[in-house]
Amino acid sequence: MPSIREQAPAQRRKARITRSFDLASDSYDEANGDFFNPVGDRLVDLAGLRPGDRVLDLGCGRGAVLFAALAAVGPDGYVAGVDLSPAMVHRTAHQAAGARLRNVSVRVDDAEDLGFPDQSFEAVLSSLALMITPDPDAALAQAHRVLVPGGRFGLTVFGPDVQPEWRQAARTLRDYAEDGPLGLNSLTDAPETALAKAGFTGIRTVEEVVTVRYADLDGWWSSVRSDGHRGLLESIPSDRLDEAREAAYDVIRPLAAGGSLTRRTAVRYVTARRP
Repeated sequence: MPSIREQAPAQRRKARITRSFDLASDSYDEANGDFFNPVGDRLVDLAGLRPGDRVLDLGCGRGAVLFAALAAVGPDGYVAGVDLSPAMVHRTAHQAAGARLRNVSVRVDDAEDLGFPDQSFEAVLSSLALMITPDPDAALAQAHRVLVPGGRFGLTVFGPDVQPEWRQAARTLRDYAEDGPLGLNSLTDAPETALAKAGFTGIRTVEEVVTVRYADLDGWWSSVRSDGHRGLLESIPSDRLDEAREAAYDVIRPLAAGGSLTRRTAVRYVTARRP
C-alpha cells in the first residue's frame, strides 16, 4: 500500500483531473468530438466486442467509447462507464437517458479502485484516459480483476509526434501558467510492457494517424479550452491570457493553410486478453 506521503500527490493530481474535466464538460464533445469519437469507434472495432457482452469503459468522458460499445453489444449487452469527473458523468448519463438507452449506466468511480466485483465484464476499454491517471499499474490491475477469464482489454494512448508544433504550443501555454499541465504517465511510452506486467497476454498494437481540421486558430483554442488543458488555462493569470493565446498561435500559425488548420495526431491502439 502506498504511504500517506505517496498518496497525497496522487490525490492532488486526481483533484486536478476532476476539476479540469468538470470545467470542460459542457463543450468537450462539441469541440473535440471529431477527434475522440472516431478514436473510440476504432478502439471498439479492434476490441472485437460481441453481441451480449458486458463492457466497462474507464474514463468514459462524454461517451466516445461508451456509445460505440453499446452499439456493438446490442440490446442483449450492457455497458458501464466510469469517470472521476462528476460533470462528465452527469452530462453523459443525461444523454443516455435522453436517448432512452436502458442497458447503459454511468457513474463516478476511480479506475485505480473500481467498485465492481471480480469477473464482471467480458471487455474493459479505455481511450486516452489511463495515460493521465497517477498509478496506471493499479488501474491495469483493476481492469484485469474485473474481466472474466478470456476477457478482452483495449486502450489508446498518444503515439509519437507527427507535428511537433502542437506539443510546442502546449509548452508555450505552460510557460504562462501557475500550475503545470496534467502530463502523461509512463503508460504512454510502453503500454505493452505495462500490460504484460499486469498479466495480460496476446498483446497487439496498431498505430494510426487521426486527422482533425479546425476552421481557424480560434477553433483550435476552443478545443484546448474544452479538453484536459482547461485546468492549465484556468491557472494562467487573467491579465496574461490573451498574451499566452497569441504566443501559442505564433507556434502553430505556420501550419495554417488558407486560414484553416489540419492537425495530425498519432494514436496507438493496444489490445490484449486476460488469460
